[in-house]
Amino acid sequence: MAVLAEFHVISFMANGSSDSTMNVLIWGVVLLGGIGVFVVWGLANAYPVSP
Repeated sequence: MAVLAEFHVISFMANGSSDSTMNVLIWGVVLLGGIGVFVVWGLANAYPVSP
């Protein structure tokens, strides 16, 4: 059983390494972009304009 489990881990790493890296990059851009939009929105609404 340990041999099969080790083989599964090795095959997963071999097959999914580039996809995993691409997913991390995509989600990193999405997360940082969302944080950036939130910061810009917060700064734009920090000082409301009085009429």
